[in-house]
Amino acid sequence: MKLSPDFGIVGYTGRWQYRPGEAVTLHLSADEPCEAAVRLHRFRRMAPADGALDIECDPVEGAGLTCRVAPQQTVIGSWFEAKLGALDGGFTLGLLAMPTALSAGGNGLAAVAIGDVVLSLALDGAGHPVLAAQAGEGDLIGGTAPFRLTLARWVELVLGFDPARQVLRLIVREGDEVRSFALALPSRAADGPATLRLAATRVGADARHASFDGRIEAPILWRGDMTDDRALAGLATHAGGDLPNPADLVAAWDFSRAIESAVAPDVGPHGRDGRLFNLPTRAVKGSRWSGGEQSWRHAPRDYAAIHFHRDDLLDAGWPVAARLELPAELRSGVYLIEIAGAAGRETLPILVRPKAPRAPLAFLASTFTWLAYTNDRCLLHGANPEMFANRLLVLTAGDCKLAAHPEYGLSLYDTHADGSGVSYASRRRPCLTLRHVQRAWQGALGSSLWNFSADLLILSWLEREGIAFDIVTDDDLDRDGADALAPYRCVMTGSHPEYHTARSHDAVGGFLKAGGRLIYLGGNGFYWRVSTHGDYPETIELRRAEDGNRSWASEPGEYYHAFDGAYGGLWRRNGRAPQTLVGVGYSGQGFYRCHPYRLLPGASDPRAAFLFGKAPRAGSPLGAFGLSGGGAAGIEIDRADPALGTPAHALVLATSDRLDDSYILANEEVLVNRPTVTGNMSPLLRCDLVFYETPAGGAVLSTGSVAWAGTLGDPRPDNDVADLTLRAVERFLDPAPFTVPPGVSA
Repeated sequence: MKLSPDFGIVGYTGRWQYRPGEAVTLHLSADEPCEAAVRLHRFRRMAPADGALDIECDPVEGAGLTCRVAPQQTVIGSWFEAKLGALDGGFTLGLLAMPTALSAGGNGLAAVAIGDVVLSLALDGAGHPVLAAQAGEGDLIGGTAPFRLTLARWVELVLGFDPARQVLRLIVREGDEVRSFALALPSRAADGPATLRLAATRVGADARHASFDGRIEAPILWRGDMTDDRALAGLATHAGGDLPNPADLVAAWDFSRAIESAVAPDVGPHGRDGRLFNLPTRAVKGSRWSGGEQSWRHAPRDYAAIHFHRDDLLDAGWPVAARLELPAELRSGVYLIEIAGAAGRETLPILVRPKAPRAPLAFLASTFTWLAYTNDRCLLHGANPEMFANRLLVLTAGDCKLAAHPEYGLSLYDTHADGSGVSYASRRRPCLTLRHVQRAWQGALGSSLWNFSADLLILSWLEREGIAFDIVTDDDLDRDGADALAPYRCVMTGSHPEYHTARSHDAVGGFLKAGGRLIYLGGNGFYWRVSTHGDYPETIELRRAEDGNRSWASEPGEYYHAFDGAYGGLWRRNGRAPQTLVGVGYSGQGFYRCHPYRLLPGASDPRAAFLFGKAPRAGSPLGAFGLSGGGAAGIEIDRADPALGTPAHALVLATSDRLDDSYILANEEVLVNRPTVTGNMSPLLRCDLVFYETPAGGAVLSTGSVAWAGTLGDPRPDNDVADLTLRAVERFLDPAPFTVPPGVSA
């Protein structure tokens, strides 16, 4: 059965993983209203056919429904909002701001609604402040200041409203220069409950005007229109961490507090805490950061700012179109929810965990890595993607849909409109890159066998071999620790388990320490540290700190996560090189083609005899073919290195070090850049196949290659990679303990 989405209908599920008997919430949108049939299918395999990959699924009887699908709008852009009560006699709002980008469509800085009257401050496309007022749906009254604000520079702003004179005025202090501008308003009473919004120019249900790119710090609000000197002095006092005279104080919000939450506390006497929407970036440098401290926990006053972006997105906010009840006895595995109607077709993948462990083998689904890459737009505006693929690229329906809908949000590989890196990724939105692919393969990157699609090839092989398995996810490890893996004798990873939290990383280490067996079927695994937070369901945070192959780099002083205060970046920079966990670690990447391994003398060691059907011969190739193009070693690759933690008794069974010139060494391996001769590749740049035993009777087999899945999933009968992997699974599921060689320290 072919289930290719055409994205005339698009959607997302409330979560990515479920258990039998639970209900899946479907959030759907269509190009035009239509009735749609919803059907559940269990993924069975991806099979090569006519130069493409056909997906084969089994319909789940009794799991279906019909629903109405209508077009939906997505609220994008982050903002701050606080309810204020009545504001009789006008107001004075002070804040620090640093715009980081300007859009011709407007850059909303602040808005105060008093009843149905909205008074606002924005910047035009050239940086001129714009004051405006609007009553209900009436005409917008506005005026533009004759001066401009400077990008990437902190400025003090005071916005005052005098209802007696019907004047909205602005005071700007940038350095030692103070400038002002005023807008006369038509005489109209402004009364009723008030609301403040920052990083936006509208208040109320229409949140699509959250349009500010930049940082805001120390907002403070007084009742009445204060004098310029008093307002600026009060703002400076608040920014310094003290509270001005509270006599006329309505609220004073301190962004240096509760950094890990969606709440912005009011430190004034009335407790009018504000809320943050669509997850603006916290734990960023404020106006007072001096470089003397790098962690916001140690010097929160240095991090009293919030970075808002017009393209932030936490939750698309689409209503529930349908609830699909999962059968009570559903097998664990990957399932595809097909939604088909006159407007088109969508297929939403979900993972089903068993009610209780049933198989001795667990497949560890790399949900954090899948999420990090969600809606990655490298094919749309990346740096020379055709050069990396070594061919012309053809955009899929998903690529075109993503290009047409920037409001679906960004990946952790993208940058915001102002050039800052995307630190947060959420599942609560259409995740168009989390789909199976059905296109021809040509070369390593051109195959599109990446992350989810490559992992489906591993699951295809397990199904083809009749090997029972349960699905376990990164989220389970983050929540339950090693207990999530304890029922299993062996755990198998996907092709690219790149992103892990401290808890999921500890869970794998704890499983191995307790005698578990691990088959790491990927490359560039356990590389970046991410964090999760209970206030932001289905969301992860990343800081691309000092090292590693990066599509963007965190600002100096912003290497610590807002969610948990932990130092971000590479696990290697956190003292946990991947070699300490799985024996191999990232060494480099190349996207022109993949290559075979070459067997080494270690393959002939009796300890590894169970992996080979006949006596291996050093120098013989292993995996000289594959759906990823050319071989089982490639795309992103790992090597063994005792200096980084590979156990001394580990056997390097095979290596791939005769790579093409497209392969580049990982950044973290370079201390000083030196000229190289073409073809003179660093000995550090290689892909190693490694096996070793652990003291508690367990063992590890690590392939160190993203491309292994492409060869494993090739259904040809004479597949030496599939044969070796099957032998490894059979022995790793055997309860007989492994034994560390004599003389190896425990």
